[in-house]
Amino acid sequence: MPRTATLPALAVATALALALPDPALAAPTADPAGFSATGFTAALGNGIAITEAHAAYPSGPVRAEVSSARFASLGTVAGIHARAGERGTGGTAAEAGVAAAELDLAAAVLSTGVVTARCASEDESDPTARVRVHDVLLTVDGSTRLGFSANPAPGTTVQLPGGLGQVVLNEQLPGPDGSLTVNALRLSLTEAAGDLAGDVVIGSVTCPSLVPAEEPPAEEDPVEEDPAEEPAEEEDGTAAEEGVLISVAEDAGAGHGVKDVVFEVVDERGALIDACTTDASGRCGVAFAPQEHRTYYACVATTPAGYGMPAPDEVCDGPYRIAPGDEITIHEPFPLLPAPSDQ
Repeated sequence: MPRTATLPALAVATALALALPDPALAAPTADPAGFSATGFTAALGNGIAITEAHAAYPSGPVRAEVSSARFASLGTVAGIHARAGERGTGGTAAEAGVAAAELDLAAAVLSTGVVTARCASEDESDPTARVRVHDVLLTVDGSTRLGFSANPAPGTTVQLPGGLGQVVLNEQLPGPDGSLTVNALRLSLTEAAGDLAGDVVIGSVTCPSLVPAEEPPAEEDPVEEDPAEEPAEEEDGTAAEEGVLISVAEDAGAGHGVKDVVFEVVDERGALIDACTTDASGRCGVAFAPQEHRTYYACVATTPAGYGMPAPDEVCDGPYRIAPGDEITIHEPFPLLPAPSDQ
């Protein structure tokens, strides 16, 4: 099906970054300094230092993607992405990760499907986190094979045999200022692993706490109690109402829905509204409070293992005008093709 080409900044490319929206158009109610996301990093022996796809908010860029990166003899990482910015449903979030990885680190061979970390902070709240770890397999010394849960508990740690190191999943590192750093997967190799000792991190995000600093108690003076505050209302006196944009993905050959496709909803400026992940039917929806004079797009952000990304001019579908209370499904499903096999 024809897709829009009016958002070239969102097309998948070797390296992509979207400029920060004008803060005057979307100013948060609190100062969310310190939101950041990095898709893939490696700091290994022999001077190997790799950082791919970094985003930050509010400093920008708020979005970065690398469709595929081959690191000499180490292997290939696909669908590296990082995003940070305000959500249409409230608060600010950061997300980063990969669609797939195949890395040969000599003492250990790591392969993954979709691996992502996400954190979010809302006004007057501490950050929350979510991690997805799909199809991760670690082969150590060519014989020991280690698999991992797709939904690991925070701080899940597995020691590698022979003192070679460890794997940490859903690593959550609170900062003294209330911030939270989350690493979806960190593989640490000791000197026993040889020349490639060091760390590989897939999906790292940081969100600050937006809990206001405590103020000293005011002097107690007799004052009249204010009436209870009413819920926030629009100018016409009605409560703000959300609309929903529903995205759909299907297997181009078999015609069934595709699970674990990440869709993003963005406005015409490219500002991220929010993201969702498809269920087994291939559907997911993003609920948000639409702006009267804005249009919105549904964009494929990442695809699960076995499927390739759509062509650059078919990544996004739109524009859609959505009114409060609308529930709109995109005109046609995104047809996903199998990923080309490695040669």
